Amino acid sequence: MKNRQFYILLLLLIAVTFTGYGQVFTQINDIAAPFSGTGSSNMATVSNALASFVNPAGLVRVDALELVTGFHKPYGISYFNSQIGVAALPLGKFGTVALGYHGSSTQYSGNTLASESAFSISHAFYLQKDIISTLSIGYTVNLYQIDYGQSAGPSGDGSDGINLGSGYGFGVDLGIQGSLHERSWIGLFAKNVNSPEMGSALSSSRLPRSLAIGFGYEPYYGLTTNFMIFQAIGNQKTQYRAGFEYRVLDWLVLRSGVNTEPNRIGCGFGINKWGLLMDYAFISHPVLPETHQFSLGYSFKKR
Repeated sequence: MKNRQFYILLLLLIAVTFTGYGQVFTQINDIAAPFSGTGSSNMATVSNALASFVNPAGLVRVDALELVTGFHKPYGISYFNSQIGVAALPLGKFGTVALGYHGSSTQYSGNTLASESAFSISHAFYLQKDIISTLSIGYTVNLYQIDYGQSAGPSGDGSDGINLGSGYGFGVDLGIQGSLHERSWIGLFAKNVNSPEMGSALSSSRLPRSLAIGFGYEPYYGLTTNFMIFQAIGNQKTQYRAGFEYRVLDWLVLRSGVNTEPNRIGCGFGINKWGLLMDYAFISHPVLPETHQFSLGYSFKKR
């Protein structure tokens, strides 16, 4: 039985690997504070509503309605912002579904120069679950929308320019998560496996695609270590990430991690009290200013 489970997982990993190679728009790796605080390394062990963005297979571990929203300005840039929102609901034997939103925009003098949005629906379910091991699979269907805003115009600030139009596209993400004794984890996530394009003819462009494989290990209760390899398709540089989460108290988690290309450090904390979820993350950069991330949510889990 154990050998069969191993071979099933291996075949799925190989299949996703080959379908993933073939890149929302701007690739933002720091999705939300609970992820960024570990150096964006905990894809294999993610178990909350945010799994919809980083590995939908992890949604199977959500055991009650969960709502999360987050906001940050990448690298502290005043005119650029990013927001996320997600709601995840377990449906018993039918798995878990989630509705999500991820958007970013660039603004100047009160005018939106460009905006990007991704509306998503995710579904995850167990392929195998017993007291020894688990294996789950999840997928996300994304509707991408981009608004190019207006040209600079006579005033030069975009307030009286020409409308530059908008575009739409659909992308599909696929995730796998497996565990052994709930102490060792493996996960794989492929972004935009269907090679979506936006536009037509000479103006068309392929949306960002990426492939990631991650590992997690819990040497003892309360401490989870993570390692992840991330590859953006079309980019020759592979990114390596490592981090940990340490549960100091039942309601307090500390996080830290690093990643390469570029070399950055992440750290932060999470508070889960009375169902209220509050998270903060700090992410450094070798050239650009640091990034501060915040997220807020609520879990309807009975305590």
